[in-house]
Amino acid sequence: MSSVLSASPAIEILRCADCGQLDPGPRELCASCYSPRMEPVTVDGDGVLVSWALVRRPPTRFQADGPYAVAVVDLDCGVRLTGRLASVPFEEAEAPPLGARMRVCGGTAGMALFAPADAGR
Repeated sequence: MSSVLSASPAIEILRCADCGQLDPGPRELCASCYSPRMEPVTVDGDGVLVSWALVRRPPTRFQADGPYAVAVVDLDCGVRLTGRLASVPFEEAEAPPLGARMRVCGGTAGMALFAPADAGR
């Protein structure tokens, strides 16, 4: 899985070629029909913030990234994706509220960055 920016923010996930089930990946078999025919597909990167947590003391592997905020976003295509908030909220009042519209704004292979959909407009 990777996040990709284009004219409209989008993200690459997996779709089963046999049953059409979408999955955030990585996965070798479809969780619905167990088919090995998982194909990458690009979907719109807009969704709704379901949860977030501030990681103040990251594990050793991610220590250089800390502190950071992990976010769970339900994409409009129906896939729930875990990524990070682009802006780290050190106080709850600084964070986007649960239910806020979010948009992919960058990231790396396997990790999407999300920002409020109305940011920068």
